[in-house]
Amino acid sequence: MKRHLMRGMSFRTKLIASFLVASILPLLILQAFTNYQTGKAMQNKIDELVQINLMQTAKSLDSTLSSYRDLVFQLFTDADVFKLVNRIIHDDPDKAMLLYDLQDILIHYAYTKQGIRSISVLMPTGQVISFDKESEALSGLWPTGEEVLRLKLYKKAMSIENESVITSPEAVQSIHNNESYVFHIARKITNLQPGNTNGVGVLVITLYESVLNHATSLTPPNIRSYNVLVDSGGSVVSALDKSMIGMTVDQIPMKAPILNTYKEKVNDWSIVNLTEQIDLFEEMYSMQRLGWIADLLAILLSSMMIYYFSDRLTGSIRKVVKAMQSAQRGRLNVQVEERSRDEISIIATNFNKMMATVNRLMLETTQATKKQKEAEIRALEAQINPHFLYNTLDSINWMAIEKDEHDISRMLKSLAQILRYSINASTATVTVRDELEWLRQYVFLQQHRFDDAFECEIECGSELLEAGMHKLLLQPFIENSLVHAFSGVTSGGKLSISLYREDESYFVIRIEDNGKGMAADKCRMLVDCEYSASSAGVAGSGLGIRNTFNRLHIYYGGKASWSINSELGRGTVVLLRLPLELKRRD
Repeated sequence: MKRHLMRGMSFRTKLIASFLVASILPLLILQAFTNYQTGKAMQNKIDELVQINLMQTAKSLDSTLSSYRDLVFQLFTDADVFKLVNRIIHDDPDKAMLLYDLQDILIHYAYTKQGIRSISVLMPTGQVISFDKESEALSGLWPTGEEVLRLKLYKKAMSIENESVITSPEAVQSIHNNESYVFHIARKITNLQPGNTNGVGVLVITLYESVLNHATSLTPPNIRSYNVLVDSGGSVVSALDKSMIGMTVDQIPMKAPILNTYKEKVNDWSIVNLTEQIDLFEEMYSMQRLGWIADLLAILLSSMMIYYFSDRLTGSIRKVVKAMQSAQRGRLNVQVEERSRDEISIIATNFNKMMATVNRLMLETTQATKKQKEAEIRALEAQINPHFLYNTLDSINWMAIEKDEHDISRMLKSLAQILRYSINASTATVTVRDELEWLRQYVFLQQHRFDDAFECEIECGSELLEAGMHKLLLQPFIENSLVHAFSGVTSGGKLSISLYREDESYFVIRIEDNGKGMAADKCRMLVDCEYSASSAGVAGSGLGIRNTFNRLHIYYGGKASWSINSELGRGTVVLLRLPLELKRRD
């Protein structure tokens, strides 16, 4: 399908498509790759910065929790607290006064730091002594009696030595403020004397969840980003948006967030940063959009330039194609005007030369056809009945005999035989015997014409007499010797004609005279069949010999060969090498 589509396109369209693919596609790929690498590098940098931020946040959280753990430790090491609790759980007679003294201590510590909602003491007797800033009840947030002993916080704190227990935030009722989540830091109360690890109760400081949030919230302005505190189960325990508490990170409503997590050493909590990618990368996305717009503008400009230059480049081709189409419709005189010097101009120049050659050949063919028709008409007009000619010569012959003109009679008989031989199938194949017989008659007439100025010897082996050859091949060479070689010679001329067998496939005809000879360049021109229009019709131009060589090429193709050796003042030798074909005589 693609190949068929490409075949139907013009060269100009293919050129434009190639330019677009070669120039625009790499640009788009480079832009996409650059955007990808920029976004990836920016996200890696942000992740790196956020991790540093989370480390700082973790340190802040540790510092905050440590300060409250220190407060718990101060209460734990307060000797009065241990004594009061110990006496209360043993039902001291002054229990009421002791409760008042203990609560007074708790009140004092509750106002030493912000974020404390209550400080409580959970006793193994099920009694709770608490100071709650939002409740007037002595037990505060806690149940009493056996339920206290079943609390997970109580059990865990009583089972751990010299360590504080921190719970995850939980929802509570709030009366005087909007704080609805609290968490607890608890520690077992023991005698500080060495070796005594028996606990007399659990000291619990209840803190607002905002303590955790203030320690973990380091959100930059104008960017939708959150630091949330997540427990080991994956649930959010502290966040700026209280509606997130209790959700998993995946449930937080945020579009395409970037997540970064830092594991907190305390209580198996993790600090998770969620940053909305759209807000963070908005400026980068704007720059990328500007980049794409710039690319589109560049593509548009490139397309316009490609269209313009392709039109200029293919203009020459369109001229050549248009000229070819005109030539196809018969306008053979069409020419392509091309002033450039590129490869197309070479094609245009060669096309112009080809059309000029075609025009010349067409003109020559037309003229040759016209001359051929004129010759045929003249031949028809001048055609004479051969029998009338033979009868006339016969009558003249008898008149010569009656007057005892026997030489004239012999000449008339030879002429009649020559005419009869020449007229009948002039292009037919004859035997060497018939050709030599005709040649003897022709030489006889020429000897009388030139007053016996030359002698002629004809030699031929008997094995060649039945060999085949085309008629009248020897006459032009004999005539050339008589007319040109013996020109001005009155006696002593010698013409030798010999035929001999070269091998099983070829025989040779040798024609030699002792005439004037010819120059080497003329010999070469005759052998190569070169022809000049200026020499046509000029005596001595060798047209008859060249025509005979052309006939040999037409008759025998590459099987026949010839040569001419001549020397001025010494004579000329012509060699014809022809295929040997024996003919059967009927």
